Order: sequence, then structure tokens, then C-alpha cells
Amino acid sequence: MFRLEWGPIYYRGRTDGSARVLVIGQDPAADEAVARRVLVGTAGQRVQGFLAKIGITTSYFMVNSFLYSIYGQFTNPYRDFMDISPVRQWRSDLLDALIAENNIEAILAFGKAAHHMVDSWQGAAVFKNQNKVFYLTHPTAGIKNVFQSWNANLQTVAQKVNPDPDAGRNLSTYSGSNFKDSQLTRIPLLDFGFGAPEWMGTGNMAMRLRRNTTTIPKKATKYPSKILWFAPNKT
Repeated sequence: MFRLEWGPIYYRGRTDGSARVLVIGQDPAADEAVARRVLVGTAGQRVQGFLAKIGITTSYFMVNSFLYSIYGQFTNPYRDFMDISPVRQWRSDLLDALIAENNIEAILAFGKAAHHMVDSWQGAAVFKNQNKVFYLTHPTAGIKNVFQSWNANLQTVAQKVNPDPDAGRNLSTYSGSNFKDSQLTRIPLLDFGFGAPEWMGTGNMAMRLRRNTTTIPKKATKYPSKILWFAPNKT
């Protein structure tokens, strides 16, 4: 069910108690496997752009519904796995700890797995009662559905969340057939581990290679799982 070979990816964001927005995604992909942080590829930059619109630049904590990458889409077998008692309890304990240590003003759940994660967490009840839980379409779903969902929630989320001191707001709606470059926000370097290259967080810089791929170094052909990681040219 899971790509275990790349290990678990736990979080991204503030761990000092300053988070005011809790973001929940689905599962890590190749970029996340390299960076060891969640939501750092295309999906992450789109979410980062949504946060920037409401004036949140650093005051967030992000987790995924799954620590490991899944195969395909969120289907019933994965839902059943999430509902296994020890798995659900571990997840609830994590979220409870986050809530206890931070003044969370809104919970943003992106995608069906994240929606189920919130709905199976008893601690979400108080936030639901205060209309602070927002169910949004996953950032890599069909663009039309993403824009419709995000536009419908943008103003309401902004009303619940205080912007960061260094940030402005841009509550203009999403439109068109794809995300504009101005709607993608790079991942802040402080979200990565010490020593991360300066360009990290600027785009999809890693991809999984299929097992029958031949255009790779011979040394790597004996390994069943491969990730290609590339850096942009220096400017």
C-alpha cells in the first residue's frame, strides 16, 4: 500500500508554538522524499500561495494524512487503514499536541484523505463548532474544481485568520485554466533543514523513475526504487 523505502515524512512549518493555521494534506511525493518536509513541490507551492493570499507567510504547521507515499488515489483500502485504532490514535495524539502548543485560528484540510483525517479526530469538534474547519479540494486535482473550492472559502478563511505582521493580503479570486506564476509561492528556506540549497522550494525538482527506465546510470539499475533530483542553472 505504501512506498516505505523513502521513509516517513512528518511535517513542515513552525515548531515553536507560533503556528496559527494548521494545514493537512494527503501524502508525500518525490520532492518531499528528498526535502524531508511535506508539501514542498507543486502542491506545496499552490498551498503556500493560498496562505500568502490570506496574509500567512510563516505562522503555519503542516502535516499529511499519511506519513508514507501511497500508490494511486485515496481509495477505500487507505480509508480503512486510517481507521485502524492504533493508527487513528497516533494521528489524534499528534493533532491534539499541535492544538495544545499553538493558537490555531483555522484548520485547512486539502483533499479527501485530509477531510477524513479531520472527521475522524474528536479534537476537531471545537473548531467545527466555531466554523474554523475548511474542507478544500486538493491542490493537484482538476483546476476547475480547485479554483471553485478555493474561491468559495478564501474570504471566510481570511476572516478567521489574523495575517502575519510582515504580510499583506490579496483576496483576488483564482481564474483561468491554470495557476498563474504569481499565485505560486516558493517554500521558505527556514522550512527546510539546515544547509538546504537556496533554490529548494522553487519548483518540482524531483521525480520518481519507473522501474523499466533505462536512461539512468548503470550503477542505479540494480535498485528497484529511484528518484531523479535536479538543480536549476545558477543565474
